[in-house]
Amino acid sequence: MAIFNKYVQIGQPAANAPANEIAMVKVLDKYPDVVGVFEDLGGPGMDWLKKNAPERIVECGIAEANAAVIAGALAAEGFRPFIHGFTFACIGRAYNQIRQSVLVDHFNVKFLGRESWGELGVSHQAVEGIGSLRALPNLVIINAADFVETEKAFIAMADYIGPVFFRLENSAPLKIFTEDYPFEIGKAYTIKDGKDATIIATGYMVTQAIKAIDILEKEGLDVGIIDMSTIKPLDEEAIIKAAEQTWAIVTAEVGSVIGGLGEGVAAVLAENAPAALVRVGIEDEFGQSAKPGTNDLYGHFAMRPEDVVVSVKESIAKKDKFKLRQEL
Repeated sequence: MAIFNKYVQIGQPAANAPANEIAMVKVLDKYPDVVGVFEDLGGPGMDWLKKNAPERIVECGIAEANAAVIAGALAAEGFRPFIHGFTFACIGRAYNQIRQSVLVDHFNVKFLGRESWGELGVSHQAVEGIGSLRALPNLVIINAADFVETEKAFIAMADYIGPVFFRLENSAPLKIFTEDYPFEIGKAYTIKDGKDATIIATGYMVTQAIKAIDILEKEGLDVGIIDMSTIKPLDEEAIIKAAEQTWAIVTAEVGSVIGGLGEGVAAVLAENAPAALVRVGIEDEFGQSAKPGTNDLYGHFAMRPEDVVVSVKESIAKKDKFKLRQEL
């Protein structure tokens, strides 16, 4: 049975959506300057705001570029706007406005990008979302792994002064962390140490990684897991340490490997600690439609636990082929 590090206690799956709501209500109660900017979709905190502070609601409708400019203006006046919308819309349709009206001046705007995985089809799957955002200066990017981390990351995002993008996955990951887990923006957390390889995962793929190591352990492989909840800035120290411990790295993300977590990790490894790398994610293609409530797309894109197992073995084989040093 796998031995996990402190603050990890694996439990039953739980949807992230309730965590978003609970965390947002705490944020609204803590900060009277928080304003909800909505894009015809509702979102976390909407019901609380309607009941307790309707004057803190700004409904922009399907006008995402306008919403970004409004949020920037509100932030310029000392408010703390939280925008909620589908990533493909609130980011894709407003990319230039976000750049010019929020990021250039480092305004304190929080973007809650809802991700649809399957049921709403190609149009609503922003598989390129993280990759397109990582290139933008002055933007923190967060992708939480479970219910506990989602709530803690929400609070940390509100406390942080500056623009943040928070990826809201419509998934039900395993419960991973204990209630006293100390989340920190910009810091990865090592869920499990390993000797043969390390999986660096983000969001729901942390759950897939945990399931994968159950299989790997039965085959005699000792594989570590790092939860990279902050995709920008990356925790380079954690990546380098993992490379020097195992020399075989697998990245795992629900999104394009082009520009995403995998590419970010690859750059860190190339400049600091060359290691065998295999990236799990979506290749150079768009998403697909799937039956609601299923995990069909994880199989389609080779992102199931058994697929992660194959990638881990591939990284170990690369390590052996290239004779990467393992003495450190």
